[in-house]
Amino acid sequence: MKKLILILILISSSAHSETNPDQRTKLWTFAFIRNSTYLFPYEKYEFKDTFGGYRNKGNETVNNFEFSFKKRFEDSNFSIYTDFLEFNKRAFSQQFDFYQNNQLVATSSVSIGDYFRSQIRTGFLYNLPTINNFSLIFGTRYIKSELTDTFPLTYSIRFGQKYLGPEIGFEYQSDKYANFFFATRISLFQLYGRICNSYNFTALNTDQGYINVNIKPYSKYIGNEIYIKAGYFFSENVFMTIGLKSIVAKILPDDMRVYSGDSRYDTLQNIEYGLRGDYTKSEAFKSVVIEFGANI
Repeated sequence: MKKLILILILISSSAHSETNPDQRTKLWTFAFIRNSTYLFPYEKYEFKDTFGGYRNKGNETVNNFEFSFKKRFEDSNFSIYTDFLEFNKRAFSQQFDFYQNNQLVATSSVSIGDYFRSQIRTGFLYNLPTINNFSLIFGTRYIKSELTDTFPLTYSIRFGQKYLGPEIGFEYQSDKYANFFFATRISLFQLYGRICNSYNFTALNTDQGYINVNIKPYSKYIGNEIYIKAGYFFSENVFMTIGLKSIVAKILPDDMRVYSGDSRYDTLQNIEYGLRGDYTKSEAFKSVVIEFGANI
């Protein structure tokens, strides 16, 4: 971490010394971000609905890294931005209840698969001339995630989702006070794509001796992100922030009826979906964030 701060300071100092005041109006901001994230993904809830006996183990967490940059255009109120993150949580676990003669005899933490998530944000910022350091966000957000697991000749699952769509919001950064500052970002997004529920397992009491489901209905992904942070400038250009980030979203698929090739299984599953009358699921991600960045 000390090496990262030193590198940012050296780059910033070099750029500052070689750049005249007119050139410095072209502002680049680079940031390296470490997230410690509590995971409540859609795929977990879909898995539990499909395979009974599981319940929440508690908070699953993962440390992940994000890269961000912005470029402000010279003599303009517009900027462009891009954020990218990707992580893999191996052995995502839930509690499984073991019953014997309808009596609970044991509970154990059981891996339900490996969880992967990728996200890209990109778009434009418009800095309002009437409010210092206040910018409107007009951009897009791309999300891909999946929960996968395989046991040869016995069992395989893939629950996932992929979306792309518009995002609007605002961000604000206060003026410096004794080199300290405060910043926030709030955005709303409505994305469009598909979910994937693909699983198969052996089942001797079925028509074919196994169940094989592979459905990919169209879906909407509607949510919000709130990011609050406090920071400190080590020099004119190098800064560090500590903050909290929350993403909450609803998943609204068009249809969730299954077609496995086994009439009894399909009937039972589809009756359950019909009685529920609502395919909506939700997911949330809560992060503690440490950021190191530089204005160049």
